[in-house]
Amino acid sequence: MAGAKALIIAHRGHSVGAPEQTMSAYTAAIELGADMLEADVRLSRDGRLILLHDSTVDRTTDGRGEVGDFTWSQLRQLDGGSWFAAEFAGERVPCLDELFDLADAAGVRLCLEAKGESDDARTVVAVAVASALVERRRLECDVLASFDHGALATAAGTTPGLCTAPERLPERGQLNPSDLVAQARRIGAEIIQHHHADLVGKSVDAVHEAGMELWVWPTTSPEDIARAVALGADGLMGGDVLAMKDTLSSLRPAPGLGHDDRHSTR
Repeated sequence: MAGAKALIIAHRGHSVGAPEQTMSAYTAAIELGADMLEADVRLSRDGRLILLHDSTVDRTTDGRGEVGDFTWSQLRQLDGGSWFAAEFAGERVPCLDELFDLADAAGVRLCLEAKGESDDARTVVAVAVASALVERRRLECDVLASFDHGALATAAGTTPGLCTAPERLPERGQLNPSDLVAQARRIGAEIIQHHHADLVGKSVDAVHEAGMELWVWPTTSPEDIARAVALGADGLMGGDVLAMKDTLSSLRPAPGLGHDDRHSTR
């Protein structure tokens, strides 16, 4: 079963135990055994690639305003941890280079999602991230993601060898499996991402038959994780690394037991 060997992908880090998209969340994810770290990437006003999910700083810092209106030095002055818990007071908004350094040291992979408030903005971020992957010599291990398939196609066109993982469109609802495969093929992607709640076995089968991988998100609860595994997902993306790790371990057969042994009533 593909799911039994699924990648454990920390969605915005171990975000149930530390403020999302911070170095504390990513460090915790590594310590708990994540295979890959997922991060949303945006540009500061002065062109620095930084890690924030939202278009504004309001929800996850003590600041107010659009991310793109802040310079990198201004973003670094914001408190990115107190909103989550007092113990994280003073946590700073990280830049992509910090995450690269952490991933290099720990030997983990990255899934970097290009964010922006327009097609042009997302394309600029996607191309910049692809260029950074080349510069940091991480092109062979990391993945570029986005809901903006055009941005991914442009980045792939400028960066041979770039691995892309588009989010399926539309984000929610049922989709014909052939359409799902076509979305990935259209931009030459080897992976497609899918919301776990709408996933069905026929979609997983179609993706696998096309020689691609299917990653699901946000698989944080044990129930959601187990369902995704049963359907054969190749990657599990959620905010609770320990839940993903423990659930995968519980679903693997004990050493020496085959499929029939595990289902025997004797």
